[in-house]
Amino acid sequence: MNSKLLKTLKLSAVIIALLVSVPAFSFAADGDGDGIDDSSDYCVGNGAYDLDRDGLCDKDDNCPYVPNPGQEDSDGDGKGDVCINDILKYQNDVDVFKGSYEEIGKQIAKKYRDIHFNIGALFTAGISPQTAHDYYDAIEDIIPQSIKDQMQGMALGLFEEGLSYDTAWDIVVVNGLFIEMVNLLKNSGALKESLGCTAFAVSSDAGTFLAHNTDNQKENQGYGTLMYIVPDNGDNAYMHFTAPVFVDVMLGLNDKGLAITYNVGNPNLNPTTGLPPLYMVRYIMEKASTLDEAVGYFENFIDEGNNFGYSGAIFLLVDYKDSSMAKIQVKSHGIKITYGEELKPGVTYVATTNHYDEDFRDDPDYYYESSWKRYERLMELLPGFDTYGLDTCWTILTDHGEGEPNNNTISRDGSTSGTTITNIFTADGCYYTLGMPHAYLETYGEPQYAGLCDLIDCSAARACPATELLGQDSPYLATLRMFRDKVLASNAPGKKIIDLYYKNGSTIMAFLQNHPTIKKTAKKTLESLMPLMKFFLRD
Repeated sequence: MNSKLLKTLKLSAVIIALLVSVPAFSFAADGDGDGIDDSSDYCVGNGAYDLDRDGLCDKDDNCPYVPNPGQEDSDGDGKGDVCINDILKYQNDVDVFKGSYEEIGKQIAKKYRDIHFNIGALFTAGISPQTAHDYYDAIEDIIPQSIKDQMQGMALGLFEEGLSYDTAWDIVVVNGLFIEMVNLLKNSGALKESLGCTAFAVSSDAGTFLAHNTDNQKENQGYGTLMYIVPDNGDNAYMHFTAPVFVDVMLGLNDKGLAITYNVGNPNLNPTTGLPPLYMVRYIMEKASTLDEAVGYFENFIDEGNNFGYSGAIFLLVDYKDSSMAKIQVKSHGIKITYGEELKPGVTYVATTNHYDEDFRDDPDYYYESSWKRYERLMELLPGFDTYGLDTCWTILTDHGEGEPNNNTISRDGSTSGTTITNIFTADGCYYTLGMPHAYLETYGEPQYAGLCDLIDCSAARACPATELLGQDSPYLATLRMFRDKVLASNAPGKKIIDLYYKNGSTIMAFLQNHPTIKKTAKKTLESLMPLMKFFLRD
């Protein structure tokens, strides 16, 4: 049987499994009927979980998403002071996860065990573990190794928290692939009117900013967590917003000055099983240092005959080193790249809501009112400013029409969903609010801020002798990274070389900086090796 036919049969089996899937995992003995088996239930009684891990079960907690063990409630309204008017004031503690990707996965699972249990139980109400395993098996060969390692670590972390390993792996795989599979079951393009996000980037003399409103079910505002990922293998360190059960990246900024945002894209009417687009975003956060590199990863993936999965996506990317920006639209079998355009003299921008361009979407008659109306509103607002600094970005993000938010305003309020996270990336970090941004700022006065280098040693993360030798913009850097990831990382001696290289990176860089003659010779030597490296990469 030829490989193409075998692949077709394999993917067909996955699709059939998805369409007939039924809930399949359940916990064992559950004395209090809260959905958690007794052996793992640390909230026996009033509430199934302690999502913020402050020692109070959720139904006893006056703000279950933010740690407040003292339960301070100065106005006596039954809501904790950290949840004024049901608006969360701040994220859970910003966490730094360091080590190998497996170790990072284990740390995340142990820190957020309740969220894994809770969301895993919700997701498996619609997607069976077997369905998720079949999907995983079908795309395993194209999943980045870092993601597979982190999933393995998450399962080990949940196992150490008391679950059987099989149940832990079920939860991890379902959570990790849920976005893809739910799009299949909804026939992809059928996005409800109540959902949608808004994003734009602007660059001018006032600075460069990438802004985004994330819309979701209102009760999910507590699941978004700001995390710092610091791998020990020489990959980029990065910060990102996500629910900690996911292994992808939706909103991210890496230590090389590259930022990205994500909107659901529609319609993707003829999708097939493939790599989740958000997995590619994570790979870009780990590997890319420039906008051109990031775009290249998308283009090369398609050019090599691969395809993306069921989740249509629209990404905005900004490279803060040169203020370049692009919009990338992704569907199963294609991508479209649009670079920043002039909004007015001295101001460059890109912007999006949730619909593909007419020449990219499969159905030219597709119309999604909220997306079109929000985009029209965004493009009505964007040109109307004299300066384009941080305050201007917040003015746009907090737009709520004539004083009342609705599905067609930027700060949205639908019947069951609305804006749950708003963030603005700068070159150095992230400003953010929770809930509808106009309501948050009316309540608390200013956004929260997390600096990329406040909690991680950016200088150490940027210690790369090859970059020191060749220069930040050298086209050879991409070849070196590919050689590292595809050749050296494929065998034990190569992995040892990688480990020694990054452990001694700062020392090597200092030596090169202090010995310019040796540095010049080393540069020429490294450049002369490029044809040999490309030879090994030819397949």
